[in-house]
Amino acid sequence: MDQVKPEIGSVVHCELAGFIDHSGIYVGRNRIVHLDGSGLIEKVSPEQFINRLNGYNLATTILVSCKNGKPIGSKAAAKRAREKVGTRLNYSIHSNNCHKFSSGCLTGDFENTDILFSDLTLTTDKVLETNEWRVWDIK
Repeated sequence: MDQVKPEIGSVVHCELAGFIDHSGIYVGRNRIVHLDGSGLIEKVSPEQFINRLNGYNLATTILVSCKNGKPIGSKAAAKRAREKVGTRLNYSIHSNNCHKFSSGCLTGDFENTDILFSDLTLTTDKVLETNEWRVWDIK
C-alpha cells in the first residue's frame, strides 16, 4: 500500500491494543489534535499520538483519510480542532470519546452520536468524500 502525508484537516487513526481505534485531526506542522483518555484535548506529535496506553499500545502506523490514494482534509475541521486545544471534556469511552470529538471537528456538531470508529468513518466518507485509509509516511 502506498504511503501518504496527511493534508491539513485529515482524519487520522491508529489501533489501540489491537482491538479498538484512536482518532484525531491532523492540523499541520506534524501535529495532531485529539481527545485523550483523561478528557484533555491536546496537540501532539505522531509519536505521542500512537504511544498510548502507557507504552502498551502495539500499533506502529497511523492511517490517513484518503480518496483514490490521495489524502483529503478540511481546513474548517483543523480550525475547529485547534480552537479546542487545552479544553477538557467529561471523557467516556461509551459516550464522549475521541471519535465523537473528531466527528465534531469535521461537522461542527460536537453533540453528535459518533461513538464507534465505524460511525466516524461514515461521517468522514460523507463530509470529506473519502473512500479509503492509507498509511502515513511519517519519515
